[in-house]
Amino acid sequence: MALSAAKARDAIDNAIKASDQIGPGNYITVKVDKQGLFGKPYIALTGRVTSEKIKTTVSEIAEGAAGGVKVENTLRISTVS
Repeated sequence: MALSAAKARDAIDNAIKASDQIGPGNYITVKVDKQGLFGKPYIALTGRVTSEKIKTTVSEIAEGAAGGVKVENTLRISTVS
């Protein structure tokens, strides 16, 4: 049984925060969004990460914790100056 979008958001957020692979300098927002008036809810990952590897790791963590809810990753890659 798939998780609700809100429960999936919480599970993803907790999994990202608990990961030792995602360090300081990465700013990730996990939110529930939907496309259109009657669109199915999905999880949107937004923010900034320091490398492509971290972006991939965040995607893998999110997909694993999503419980069947679609995840869209629009994280930007930028270095901390």
